Amino acid sequence: MPEALWKNRDFVLLITGRTISQFGTAMTTFVIPWLFLQITGSGTQTGIAFAVGFVPYIFISLPAGVWADRLNRKKLMIISDFGRLVLLLSIPLTHLMTGFTPLYLLYAVQAGVSGFSAVFDASYGACLPNIVATDQLREGNNVLQTSMSLSKIVGPILGGMAISWIGSANTILVDVCSYVVSIISMLAIVKSFSTTSQKNHKNTFMQDIHEGITTVWSIKPVRCLMLFATLVNLVGPGMDVALLYRIQHELTLRSQWAGIIMTGLSGGMLLGSLVNRWAGKRINMNRWLTISSILQVVPPLVLSFTKNPLVICLIQIFIGVLLVAWNVQSVTLRQMLIPDYLLGRSSSAFRLSAWISIPLGDGMAGIMGQHFGTQVYFILAACVLFIVAVLKVYVRLEQVIPSTKPNAVSSGT
Repeated sequence: MPEALWKNRDFVLLITGRTISQFGTAMTTFVIPWLFLQITGSGTQTGIAFAVGFVPYIFISLPAGVWADRLNRKKLMIISDFGRLVLLLSIPLTHLMTGFTPLYLLYAVQAGVSGFSAVFDASYGACLPNIVATDQLREGNNVLQTSMSLSKIVGPILGGMAISWIGSANTILVDVCSYVVSIISMLAIVKSFSTTSQKNHKNTFMQDIHEGITTVWSIKPVRCLMLFATLVNLVGPGMDVALLYRIQHELTLRSQWAGIIMTGLSGGMLLGSLVNRWAGKRINMNRWLTISSILQVVPPLVLSFTKNPLVICLIQIFIGVLLVAWNVQSVTLRQMLIPDYLLGRSSSAFRLSAWISIPLGDGMAGIMGQHFGTQVYFILAACVLFIVAVLKVYVRLEQVIPSTKPNAVSSGT
């Protein structure tokens, strides 16, 4: 990381809070699905639970984007973290008082956390351009990705171990504590999370939402990436649901093994952050996006037939590298092309379109995994990702994305 970023106190605080918070979230993301499977033994129920976790996110995304552009972004992020803290705390407290975890509580927590996450993400996605210089955006996003990956490497491993030591419900307390650290770190940040005035809005609420949507659609590289992301998310996140079902029911592996396998994704994201930093100086953005879109067809094909835990873990690492290669370019591009006063609602509109297919994919993964076997779902995923790769090659984004270097920020990107 460039020395200038190390000297940026607010950026370091942002990294610290997000890294620790992501560490806790990584544990919870592993523990809650595991808890669903323990209670129900149903892949369908688990898939529905994942879907429920995204429905509030979808409905709140657009309003949250407007709030992020109208209100104090830092306060919105702190309120969101506190809300998630309270919701997650209800699981171990209920288990302590009653001796069991009601299924309806898990659904309610999933839905509530999803809603608060939509509010948090709308502000978080728009705050970095106000914390670092414009020519540091790509590197800043890569550093945040690296720190997040580090936390996610340890999270699922400890989550799997903690389940066997203190139980699933009590393991969630770690995430509760991580949100406390995140809130404290944000309170200590001095810089404003917005560069534009958030007062005297002339537009109505619906006009603001419409402006965010039209902004995304009018910028060709952002529009193309949004459409690709929507297709990828139809099957990508569902692969986690199918893989977790395969680990527990088809391969009957222990929770510790499952934690190690799921951690492979984060290990790959860490490796991907390092690779992306190297490639960013040598490979133009369009070529990097094309390479990752073609290679993403490989993982579901391998997962459809392999039963070797080591091979599955290596595939997870490979997926992680591809995720970073794509995500860093996509996020940085939006932050460079979209004005700050539109960034919250435009980013939310992008995520709404890109994530609206996730509940359907999660539901399909759970149902197909339980009734037809996970191999069928992985083959379906490979077919969808192949279509994305063909479209990416055909669209040729180099017509709208220049050769991008770390310090090259021009209006033509």
